[in-house]
Amino acid sequence: MRNEGPFIVEWLCWYRMLGFTDAVVVTNSCTDHSPQLLDALQAAGLVHHIRHDLEPGQRITRAKLKAAASHKAVRRCNWLMICDVDEFLVIHRGEGLIGDLIDLSTDAPAYLGMSINWRVFGTSGRKSFEDRPVHRQFTYAHEVGHRSSRFVKSIFRLVKFFSHLGEHSPRGFDYERAAQKRGNPGGIWVNTLGQKLPHWAPLDRHLTLMPEALVSHEVAQINHYMLRSVETYRLKRGTKSPVGLSNRYRAQYFRTADAGCAVDISAFRYSARFDALYEQVMVLPDVARLHALCCADHVKAIAEKAGKKAEDDPRYARFLAQAEDLAAEIPSPEQD
Repeated sequence: MRNEGPFIVEWLCWYRMLGFTDAVVVTNSCTDHSPQLLDALQAAGLVHHIRHDLEPGQRITRAKLKAAASHKAVRRCNWLMICDVDEFLVIHRGEGLIGDLIDLSTDAPAYLGMSINWRVFGTSGRKSFEDRPVHRQFTYAHEVGHRSSRFVKSIFRLVKFFSHLGEHSPRGFDYERAAQKRGNPGGIWVNTLGQKLPHWAPLDRHLTLMPEALVSHEVAQINHYMLRSVETYRLKRGTKSPVGLSNRYRAQYFRTADAGCAVDISAFRYSARFDALYEQVMVLPDVARLHALCCADHVKAIAEKAGKKAEDDPRYARFLAQAEDLAAEIPSPEQD
């Protein structure tokens, strides 16, 4: 994660709300206040923060996954899901919690892992960055039959028996060490309907695309807010992809991601539960102040990208004022 400060609290609250017990976040070479914000959230017990700065030209994704894999929260977890700050798991079954998607009641589930299909959301016509929950601002998505909906994120167990973690799924599973057999219950891979992926090859490669016949959004989906606002997206233009260090953020990338016109408000089902948790987290020590500074950093980056001065954008002064007011509310050591 790099310079994603304005979006961190929402994202962490989202996965806490769903029932995830731990979050491990790896930051690299940030220039905003997000590392300090994550440190404050870590002090409150909400996240494990790893600072893993890299030299220019290094492959970020591979390095961050390797750093995360060595953390005890990852090594000891019962289930692991790897996702980015713009990816939100939405579960349609039951109460919409993680226990409604995977069986948490047994030590021997019927599958090793599950892949969940993306649904890609565009800008929904929003030009400007706003400090409001991402999952409520952007409601226009690709149709479920769009090719982008075949991409997946995965949740899986027996993490230590995989040789490589991946953005979309792990690979290199050691069946012998894990005392599992390929094709038997407990050693298979499924979609969100529980249907077995017949050609899953964990030794050979990462699963990135769901076989077309097994794509499903009925039980769950990953809302992938690939662009967010136009202003926020423009910060990526001219930067290298963290996966392959390629120049992927071009006009065609934007047009494709922004082409969806199907309304999807499935994330709204969580509104009351999310609001309650978000309110609790924002009053934790120094969280609101650092969040405001992250928003100011974001506006400054937007202005500089456009060749302007941050001081000419009223949002910048407003966020700085918020941070200053919140700093004044923090008790001094003499008051403790």
